[in-house]
Amino acid sequence: MPEGDTYAKAAHRARSVLAGAVVTGVEGSAKAARRHSRAILDQKVEEVRTLGKNLLIDLDSGLTVRVHMGMSGTVQVTPPGRDRDLSGVRLGLRTDRGSVWAVGVPTVEVARRAEIDRALERLGPDILADEFDLAAFEDRASQYPADRTVSDFLLDQRVLAGVGNVYKSEVLFLERLAPDRTMSTVDAAATRHLAERARRLMLPNVRRYNRSTRGIGDGSLWVYGRAGRPCRRCRTEIEEGWIGSPARITYWCPSCQT
Repeated sequence: MPEGDTYAKAAHRARSVLAGAVVTGVEGSAKAARRHSRAILDQKVEEVRTLGKNLLIDLDSGLTVRVHMGMSGTVQVTPPGRDRDLSGVRLGLRTDRGSVWAVGVPTVEVARRAEIDRALERLGPDILADEFDLAAFEDRASQYPADRTVSDFLLDQRVLAGVGNVYKSEVLFLERLAPDRTMSTVDAAATRHLAERARRLMLPNVRRYNRSTRGIGDGSLWVYGRAGRPCRRCRTEIEEGWIGSPARITYWCPSCQT
């Protein structure tokens, strides 16, 4: 499931093909790819960056291409000269260094960089930013509705950009918070610890092939996807349920998380 670390890895791969290179081909079924192909073609890529769950490709013309992968989209890279089946390709960008393909993604947008950056100002600070803006996070967190669940809080991109459903369950387990607790029961210190924990879990996974939250890089997780199996900490059976508004599948240990 694409979360902030997935976008950071996608940006790293795309950067090797796009950054500083001239776009020599534009393909894909996305409306924006077809409409703006001439404006993208022959432009130099200035930067490939991310903000939360947004992959941003900045062109020297002042345009930016924004890709959101949704629940199951991927960003793939192929070497120069290698063609591929275009089924599912929403956007393909070719340079003399290779090609980048956004496959199965729901959103491809092309607009002026200033326009896209302005729209993204609604997002909270990026959990994977080199310098995480803790003060901005705490300010937004202090205004969050007290009757919403802590699960909703972690997934709200307007408070913290980049955390998704997998890390939500993992962070709450490690912080020993039941996922249906309301924010009225979570004090400022515990709220700050949620962001700090999310950052500690996600940063190492930017460099790993297999996402892991247990510090061993083998793809293993604490609770996500482990319903009915014993808790790795106390051996109680892991539970699953739909929590939040909108409800999202959630995993937790009923003994460890109070």
